[in-house]
Amino acid sequence: MKRLAACVALLALLGAAPAVAQPAQKIIFDTDFAFAPQDDAMALFFVLNSPELELLGITTVAGNKSMNVATADVLKTLELTNRTEIPVYRGAAGPWMHEGTEWDRKGHGGWWSNDPAPAPPGGFATRKTAEPRGAIDFLVETVAKYPGQVTILAIGPLTNVAMAMRMDTTFARNVKQLVIMGGAVAALPDGGGNHTPNAEFNIYVDPEAAQVVLRSGIPIVLSPLNVSRKARFTKEWYDRIVAVDTPITRIIKERMGQGFAQRPGRTPLMYDQVAAVTLVDPTLMKTVEYYVDVDVNPGPSYGTTVGAAQPWPGGERATKMLVQTDLDFERFITLYVERVTRQGK
Repeated sequence: MKRLAACVALLALLGAAPAVAQPAQKIIFDTDFAFAPQDDAMALFFVLNSPELELLGITTVAGNKSMNVATADVLKTLELTNRTEIPVYRGAAGPWMHEGTEWDRKGHGGWWSNDPAPAPPGGFATRKTAEPRGAIDFLVETVAKYPGQVTILAIGPLTNVAMAMRMDTTFARNVKQLVIMGGAVAALPDGGGNHTPNAEFNIYVDPEAAQVVLRSGIPIVLSPLNVSRKARFTKEWYDRIVAVDTPITRIIKERMGQGFAQRPGRTPLMYDQVAAVTLVDPTLMKTVEYYVDVDVNPGPSYGTTVGAAQPWPGGERATKMLVQTDLDFERFITLYVERVTRQGK
C-alpha cells in the first residue's frame, strides 16, 4: 500500500508539472490593409492578441486600396493599439502585369492607383512610420535569417511573395508555410467568384504572381471563398466584443457600431479572419488535398483558381495543397472573440 501511495503521489506531482511552453510561430503579415472594419484589420486584431504568434513584421501591397493607403492605415492601427514596436514595410504598388480596366476602376479595390493616401480616421499616425527598407528585401532577408521557421500569412494579392521568389531563388524552399486567403474552387461547394463570376478578388488582382506562388512548392494552406462563406459575423458577436473596453474593441465599436445600429441583421463575411485563426488552431477548419492552379489567359476566366482532386489535361503544373472547405464556426468565433477582447501588452 505504501508503494501504491508513493506511485500515486509521484503521478500527481508529474501531472501538476507545468507544460513546456512551445515557442511562438514566427510570422509575416502580408496585407492589402485597410482600416477597420475591413477584414485585414479584423484579422490583425486577432494576430496582435495571440501569444502563439511572433509577428516579425507587416508588409503592405496594393489590393483593396492602394499600397499607400494600406501603409497609412496599418501605421495608424498599430499606433492606436499601442503596438508601434512592430515594423511595417512598403511593398508592391501594383501587380506584375495586370492593368486595370475601366470596369476595375468602377468596381471594388484601388490596386490600380498609386495616389497619395487620404488620412485614416483620426488622422495620420504621428508616432509610427514605415521602415526605410522595402517589403521585398525584408521578406528575403527574414526568411534567409530563419530558414524553415517563418510562416507568411498572405491576405492580399501575392505580388510581394512572388517578387521575393524572383529576387532570391532560395526563398521558396526556406519558407516554412504559406497561409493564403484567396481563390474560389468551383469543384467544391460555394466556389463561385466574388469579383468576376469565377475569380476571387485577391487572386484576380495579380493572377501572374499568384500562379508563380501556387506553383512554388512552398507548403500552402489555401483559405478560399468556399470556407469564408461559412463564417458570418453577427451583431451577437459584435456585442460581445464591444462589451469589453480595450484599444482594439474601441476601434471596432467606432467603426462598426453605426452599421449594426442601422442594420442589426447584417452578417459580413469573415475572409481574412479565417486565415488568421488558422495559424493558431488549424483543427477548426476542414481541408482537402487538391491540385490548384491559376488561369492567366486573357478572357472571362482570367484570375480564376482551378482545383481538382487529381491532375487534369492542361493542369500538369498545378500543385497539391491543403484547401479549406468548412469550419467549426462556434469554436472558431469563440476563439476569435476571446483573442480580440483580450487585454493587450
